[in-house]
Amino acid sequence: MRWWSSMIALGRDGLRIQRAFAAPPAIARAVLAVLLATVLGLLLDDPVAGAMTGVGAFICGIGTLLSPLRHPVVNALVMAAAFSAMAVLGALVHGTTWLFLLLLAVAAFATGLWRTMGLAPGIRGCLAVIGLMITADLAPDVRGGLVMAGWIAAGTGLVVVAQLLPPYGPRFAAQRRALAALYRSLAEAAVAADPAALGGSAPFTAARQALDLLPQFSRPAAAPLFGLLGEAERIRRALHTVRLTVPAAPTAANQQATAGNQEAIAGHQQATAGKQEATAGNQEAPAAAARVLGDISRTVAAGREHRTPDDVRALLEAWAAASPARGPRDLDARLRQAAELARRSTDDRLGDVLEPHSEVPGLYADTPSVARTARRIRAQLHPESPIFRHALRLAVAVVVAEVIGRSIGGWGGLGISAHGFWVALTAMLVLFPDYGHTIARGWGRAAGAVLGGLFAWVLSLPDWSPAGLAVLSVVLAAASFVTLRTGQLMLNLWLTTWIVFLIHHVGGLPGPTAWARAADTVVGAVLAMLIFLVWPTWSTRRVPGLLADWLRVQDRLLPELLTGYADVGAADPEAVDALRARSRQIREHLEAAVEQSHAEPVEHRGPWTGAQLEQIRTQVSTVAGCATLLGEHLPRTPQDTVPELTELADPLHEHLAALARAAAGAETVAPGALRSVLDSFTARSGLPAETSDGSGSVTTSRAVGLSTATVDAVEALTTTIASRHRPRRHAAV
Repeated sequence: MRWWSSMIALGRDGLRIQRAFAAPPAIARAVLAVLLATVLGLLLDDPVAGAMTGVGAFICGIGTLLSPLRHPVVNALVMAAAFSAMAVLGALVHGTTWLFLLLLAVAAFATGLWRTMGLAPGIRGCLAVIGLMITADLAPDVRGGLVMAGWIAAGTGLVVVAQLLPPYGPRFAAQRRALAALYRSLAEAAVAADPAALGGSAPFTAARQALDLLPQFSRPAAAPLFGLLGEAERIRRALHTVRLTVPAAPTAANQQATAGNQEAIAGHQQATAGKQEATAGNQEAPAAAARVLGDISRTVAAGREHRTPDDVRALLEAWAAASPARGPRDLDARLRQAAELARRSTDDRLGDVLEPHSEVPGLYADTPSVARTARRIRAQLHPESPIFRHALRLAVAVVVAEVIGRSIGGWGGLGISAHGFWVALTAMLVLFPDYGHTIARGWGRAAGAVLGGLFAWVLSLPDWSPAGLAVLSVVLAAASFVTLRTGQLMLNLWLTTWIVFLIHHVGGLPGPTAWARAADTVVGAVLAMLIFLVWPTWSTRRVPGLLADWLRVQDRLLPELLTGYADVGAADPEAVDALRARSRQIREHLEAAVEQSHAEPVEHRGPWTGAQLEQIRTQVSTVAGCATLLGEHLPRTPQDTVPELTELADPLHEHLAALARAAAGAETVAPGALRSVLDSFTARSGLPAETSDGSGSVTTSRAVGLSTATVDAVEALTTTIASRHRPRRHAAV
């Protein structure tokens, strides 16, 4: 994508209005807090008290609407404490410019690092830093700043109180939402025609992160939810196995050919009828499995049981009983177990009697959350980390924006002079770790500010009474809450209008003040985009290194799995689990980098085109699925062992090691070499090929089939990696 095309495409994305809203009860609580703050200001007849209490309620209310993963009261308490503390700190450094800029840089850097915890926590960190800027920038003096901070704290307290009001949702609501989304994704993958639909890791990651946030004392009651995550892993593996071992429905061409050969098969009517019945079962079973998964999702989300119809369960049982392969039986058993865990999750007391699920023992009994958070942040403290680069870039950008904002002045008397609040705030909220989000947010925020300035100017023309201003400010705050997730354009339109009316509350400034606010926002957005372009982090250039890292993990994992077929227990379960976890983490980063690279205007500087990157993402998912199935079918009895497969471990290790170096640009690997090794091995060993009718040694043929599928997947990935242009470009990655 060229520069101009990239800017236009991202501009459209930034101006797009999305249909995404927070939960109505959460919005109602946030609006109630702002309403109470406004009423308090009217009763006290103190514009500063009303405005600052409203600011505290508004900012803290936004923090409660941003994808909460903890209990709403906990989110509100943490947000209130952080925002209030930063407001007090800002008041204390008011008037000492150098100290304020130093603290601002440190706070912005910490906020950038906090982005490690996710998008919503990163934005909450930015909201907390706003408290520092409000009192340090806008207060008349230290004493006045402390008074402002006190009223801000009162507003945040109103938000905390609002969270204590009914209606109350089910316990572990955030974790339930994540698990419900995970089971919905499995339901969609069960009936999807594309096998890559089962390879998505984002829903699993979201559910794992949500459960990871639960404190240790509440985990016994949440044992069914942890079990549902473990069963989701097993269900995905069972769906993979079914796709691999159960014959699919015939295509239209095959059906036509069958119709044309009716005379030839007239003597085999009984066999044909049996096959047609099996085919019909294979067609209906995925839809039935999707129905069960959907009912599990609804049960988990609502905290009330949604029973699957008996005829759907009977269909799955008949399909599993009639299939010679193990996959359908495993899938039916896994679905039954997940449905039982979903039923248990509707009663918190039932969780106390469950043992930790074997798929997630480390997640269930891991170290305290504070230690895990510190460990994740420490992992980003190196110059190559995009989060570390983002934190440094954010610290520099916010300080530069503050200095520029103060240098601009008051736009000829229309704005508030001697402060850079709006320029710095906009730069902080626009800058993201990647190019696409930064440019799109810059376009949307600037356009929203201009439109909001126009709307605020129109609304400032009438002569409003204090009560009228108060009512309208609550309405505008409510509009901001409702449009919070609809995009930067709509959010900033209402936010600009609301802020202008707050300024009317405090200082009675004229309507054209709206244009100064809009101008500051445009300057901040442009500055943020320029700083990113001067000091960029291109996801396109990160892909080769991430792919090489992932291949190095496979270089250890796949040979370990193949040698595990030599004997029962030959594979080290702890080593396999650790390698799987590492593989999943790197693959998530790789998929995110590929997704972000499509918006970047530097495709010609990368080793692969956008289409090739999508091929790589799909092929990586396929290899990961093969590794999952190899681990799922490791021998459980001496009869299941296939010691001959250990001969493939060394050639696969050598090929993957060379492929990792090729991905990084250090050398090239010719496709086909690994497949030649497999063909020679198959001819020499005499192992049976995979069968779908149950004939021969099922376990041996399955193991050979999985090994063949793995080699084919690695060869496909090899072909795409070998197609890179500029082979020496990324040798240093």
